[in-house]
Amino acid sequence: MTNEEWFSYGEIKFTRRQLLWILGNAAILREGCWPSDPVPSGYKDIPIMKKRGKQAGFIRPIEIITEVLSRAEKCGEDGLILIAIECWGETSQSMARYLRRPEWSIDKRRKRALAYVASGPARRWHNTRKRQGKSYAEFKERKK
Repeated sequence: MTNEEWFSYGEIKFTRRQLLWILGNAAILREGCWPSDPVPSGYKDIPIMKKRGKQAGFIRPIEIITEVLSRAEKCGEDGLILIAIECWGETSQSMARYLRRPEWSIDKRRKRALAYVASGPARRWHNTRKRQGKSYAEFKERKK
């Protein structure tokens, strides 16, 4: 992820890159703010016209971070590893020491949780026309 990377609310499709960006900006999103675009628009001293919607502006950022955290919660300890590394700045080495597991195991569990959480707009545990819903345990078995 580069410092220039930024996603608007409308672009969020819960891809892996977007999830890593969302988790990296979790503190800002929890406050009800959307991270600002690091690339300036070129317009200065001109008021930005905002589209008036039916919802308050702080609802969308909170909805996004809540959705991601609820998806991670479905992964149990693996989801906690993902959140600790991506949100709290823990390292794989420190998580390996905390959980008394090899570092490669921590990396594998983080990646697997990320794959489960990054299921696109349709959650993996919901049945859709395109796929049968599955729990995280079923997802792990298939990925072995």
